[in-house]
Amino acid sequence: MCEAEISLSPGSRLDLLANPKRNFLQHRDRPSVYWLDKADVTSTCSLTERQNELARHKTVNKMYKEDRPSPIWPVKQSALQAIPSPRLKKLAEAKSVSPDWVEDRPVYSKVSEAAKRASASPHTAQLAKAKKDHAVHFISNQLKRPQEDSISEKVTAPTARTEALAVPKMEHPQHQHDLTVLRNVPASALHTQASDRVCQLAKPKTRKAIFEGYDPYRISLAAKHAEASPRIIELCTPPAHKQRHKKI
Repeated sequence: MCEAEISLSPGSRLDLLANPKRNFLQHRDRPSVYWLDKADVTSTCSLTERQNELARHKTVNKMYKEDRPSPIWPVKQSALQAIPSPRLKKLAEAKSVSPDWVEDRPVYSKVSEAAKRASASPHTAQLAKAKKDHAVHFISNQLKRPQEDSISEKVTAPTARTEALAVPKMEHPQHQHDLTVLRNVPASALHTQASDRVCQLAKPKTRKAIFEGYDPYRISLAAKHAEASPRIIELCTPPAHKQRHKKI
């Protein structure tokens, strides 16, 4: 390739891409949408006939009259002497109630004298009886059993196992009940003064936040030199699994 083809002209694509992007929001020639600038816009732009037509205000109807001067309207003499037609009379009638409409019954119903003197038949009396429950009927029959039961039921004594199971469960001798909420504080405890060591231990442990330099993964030197007890080593040992021999 020759050198003339490699060299770029001043108006090349590279110079075009090097130009900064135009900011349309800061364009000075753009007029305000609220027409607040004092520039003479009419000299620069012209409206079409359609725009002039839409810019005109809405005209009032020719038949429009101003508000009524008084709420009392004068009625014409011809309207006073008008005779309504049969159709108009029919439409002016109030809506009648449906013939199938029934008035709501009162809350307290009235019992007739014949119903008060009526006597129920045997079948009605039988149906009016409450339904008996089998469980209640069985218990009532057991209670109504005669006192003369069989001799074997009276003489039968519980076994040793039944008596052992019937004994209530005893509390453990070392069981300690919950302390009462209100307890008497001895006078010696009321006048006791805490030592410097107790005050030092009573202070909460201060700990910095993570963004203040606290490292939650830091291990103390005492923990590094600690020796595990035989019990801890025993608990850390994984359980031994049985080895399965492969069949040949």
